Amino acid sequence: MPLATDFEAHARRAASLDVPLIVLVSLRDCVYCGPIRQRELAPLVRGGKYEVREIGMDSTTPVRDFDGTTTTGVAWARAHGVKVSPTVLFLDTRGYPVAAPLIGAGLPDFYGAYLDEAIARGRTRLHPGGGATAR
Repeated sequence: MPLATDFEAHARRAASLDVPLIVLVSLRDCVYCGPIRQRELAPLVRGGKYEVREIGMDSTTPVRDFDGTTTTGVAWARAHGVKVSPTVLFLDTRGYPVAAPLIGAGLPDFYGAYLDEAIARGRTRLHPGGGATAR
C-alpha cells in the first residue's frame, strides 16, 4: 500500500480520477489492518482507478497535509478524529469527509460491499448528480 507523503498531491490525483481520496489509517502492529490492506484496498491500487494511501496513526514521519503544512501520522489521525485502527477515510481535495468512514475490520463477507458503497457515496458528493461507481 503506498504511504501518504503529500495529501495535497494525493487529493489532486484522486480528483483527476473523479473519486474521493481513500486513506487507510493503520497501526504498525494492527492484526486487522493486513486483511483490509491486502484483500480490499490493494486491488484498488493495482487497478489504477483510485488514489489510495496509508498513514500510520502511530507514525512520526513528516507528511505534507492538505494545506501544505507539515504534520505526522499521529497528529493527522488525531485531527481527523481517528481513534480505531483500521479506519478507512474518504476525503475531498480539502481533506473533508465525503462518506462515512469504515471503522474497524467489520465482517469480511460484507466489507467489500461497505467499501463500494462508501466510494459511490463519496463520488456522488464530489460530483452531485453523478452515478455510482464500482470497483
